[in-house]
Amino acid sequence: MGQSFKDASISFSGEFVSSAVEKSYLQFTWNDIRKGTHLTLLVIAFMGFSFFIVDLISAADKGTILHLLGVRLTAVAIIVAGAEYIRRQKDYFGAYPFIVVGVQVAIAVSIFMLAIERHMPAIYVGVDAILFTLVYYQFLSNRLDFTVFACLFMGFGGVVVGYFYLNLPLTEFIGAFLFLIPLNFLGVAMLRSINRTRRGAYLALMASQRDNQEKEQLIARLHSALGEVKTLEGLIPMCARCHKIRDDQGFWERIEKFIQDRTEAHFSHSLCPDCAQKLYGDLAPEGVPPPSKR
Repeated sequence: MGQSFKDASISFSGEFVSSAVEKSYLQFTWNDIRKGTHLTLLVIAFMGFSFFIVDLISAADKGTILHLLGVRLTAVAIIVAGAEYIRRQKDYFGAYPFIVVGVQVAIAVSIFMLAIERHMPAIYVGVDAILFTLVYYQFLSNRLDFTVFACLFMGFGGVVVGYFYLNLPLTEFIGAFLFLIPLNFLGVAMLRSINRTRRGAYLALMASQRDNQEKEQLIARLHSALGEVKTLEGLIPMCARCHKIRDDQGFWERIEKFIQDRTEAHFSHSLCPDCAQKLYGDLAPEGVPPPSKR
């Protein structure tokens, strides 16, 4: 709650310009980021392993099957290891963006290796590139620049693999490149909008909590002031001779100090007419009115 948000401006990426404010946001939302990333990676791992059934059907020999199984198991192990490591972290940590982008690159490389080994039609790699581009932008919370890198690696890497290894015609190769450009622009716009919305909601929540804290402090001060007023309204022990007052700790103090410590009142000293007459008689200072007659 002590974090200052005067510099909480949002950059083009939808992230906070200030690294301190961005870190505060990531720490505050870490539980949601951790759960979302963990679940998404586990779903990807399950999909990657379940498609081994297709490998069994399409593979030509046992050696190819074992090779495909090894690639899938390696990719699934990397994905699950990354997911579990992230899940175990109770606080946001600086290596998180690198772990996520590393897992994304491993997924892309495994898809390229499987496509080359099975001699898949290039269209299959293209579909995977589109699918994972949308998943990365929508469901894996990471920095915008890291996400863009992972999506470009997946998309354009898949097109290159299709052209050099999967007999993708030159016209389709050019068309795929042209298609990936607006797809990634769409992904950037989508992730930027998500970032701005989430961080805007975070700022609103922090402002609401600060307002509530200020109200609680004001109420506490008012209660304290009312308590002081009630103290003066109760029974006040006073010495019958010197008129000193006994406080709550048992000490005796002058009535002026007792009242000044508990109210906004201040005292200035003068002489009433009766006391002036007793002390000075006819020599009373000028400006002191004559004693009242009763």
